[in-house]
Amino acid sequence: MKSLFILLFILIFPIVISAQVKPTGLKYGKYGCTASKYRNGSYEYIPRGSFVITKDGKYTYSGFKTPSTGKFSVDQKGDITFKGGYLNGGKAEKIDRPNKFFLVFPANPDNRWTCGCVEK
Repeated sequence: MKSLFILLFILIFPIVISAQVKPTGLKYGKYGCTASKYRNGSYEYIPRGSFVITKDGKYTYSGFKTPSTGKFSVDQKGDITFKGGYLNGGKAEKIDRPNKFFLVFPANPDNRWTCGCVEK
């Protein structure tokens, strides 16, 4: 009976562990952001700074003289949620292009930014 338990443990344990690890495909690094405004029959693209996300779950927004820092988490869909710092309460939703997001957050004066990874 003991050997049956050990055999089941050996067979099932790797399945349980692999089910918990779900890669999001998130690329860590620097993301540049722009806002777009429709003015006089054409779109104007306005740079809005950048943020850097790191593997330790922290981010730094560099749109001001003094950088703003906080934490982030990534859900199963690969969307990013920000906590603390300038992007606090914000969500970056993945769009149809690799390493690109639509970012909305409470302090955003432009409604929505488009952000994309600028590192290769």
